[in-house]
Amino acid sequence: MIQTPARRIRRLAASLLTALTLLGALVLPSSAATAAAPDDPAWTVVPSSPTGPKGRKQFDYELAPKEQITDWISISNLGDKPITVDLYPTDAFTALDGGFALLPRSAAPSDVGTWIKLPKASTTLPAGKRSDMPFQLSVPADATPGDHVGGIIAAVTESQVGADGQRVNVERRIAARVYLRVAGPVHPAAEVTAVDLAYDNPAVPVPGGRLAVTYRIANRGNVRLSGTVRVQVTGPLGVRLATGDLVDVPELLPDSEIRLRKEFDHVVPAGSVTATVVVNARTPKEALPTVERAASASAVPWSVVGLLGLIAVLLGYRWYLRRARRAMALPVGFAEPAPLAERASR
Repeated sequence: MIQTPARRIRRLAASLLTALTLLGALVLPSSAATAAAPDDPAWTVVPSSPTGPKGRKQFDYELAPKEQITDWISISNLGDKPITVDLYPTDAFTALDGGFALLPRSAAPSDVGTWIKLPKASTTLPAGKRSDMPFQLSVPADATPGDHVGGIIAAVTESQVGADGQRVNVERRIAARVYLRVAGPVHPAAEVTAVDLAYDNPAVPVPGGRLAVTYRIANRGNVRLSGTVRVQVTGPLGVRLATGDLVDVPELLPDSEIRLRKEFDHVVPAGSVTATVVVNARTPKEALPTVERAASASAVPWSVVGLLGLIAVLLGYRWYLRRARRAMALPVGFAEPAPLAERASR
């Protein structure tokens, strides 16, 4: 799914809105303090059927433009009191830390979240009861080929008491994921977009200092990716200094980017260090060619350089003293004998 600039701007705005919402929760005045929510929600939302859930964990579809299907969703009340659950579809994106994220309620979807039509916006469930309801997914004629990912959210607004005794409303959300592959050409593509190094040069070169490697991996194609990544550190002439563990790349949705970090201890200051990020990405159906990117940083052992410089100064000073003493030891008016080569020429 190749995103247009406008869609990228909307996604960035949604991400910023989410961050500001979280920040606002931290800086709200005491009159609007948010109470801590229970750890586990008392309701679930899962794929279903006319006769109830059949064990599906998510919705997976492969459809063509202008195609429409009907499916079922199930909402269950696991608690001991009635609850009212708000229902709405929205778009998904990969957060910068690699997590699967859904747009906040205040951000309007622009992709698969607009293609899903639910029969109602909320439902009230008695304690211990379940509701199965159908919904429609209609792929528009101009839908781009590739993966379109979203979710059907079930949200409950709870009245809670904050630390200051004030009563506030808190919305808690859970969702059933929706993965839709629209028929057409697919273009899987992974890219390492940035590699940044920060080396903490130690005063004593052995056993070495700490090297922090921060890097970004982007999905430039129109299908979701996963895979593995490894960071390798080398010195001059390609000498291996450190090798990181093989790390799983979290699911990376189209037009998303994640930021990862790897720290190495005891990296010897070999003059310069180079970190190479090697990514082996894959789609749900195939492996992709390996991609990599490298960056270098200065890692000069200044203590050793300073010591060698001091030794050089001392040796030079010693040589100077020897020359001075030798010159002072010669008789007045007596010149040093010419070298043998000069005497032979005379």
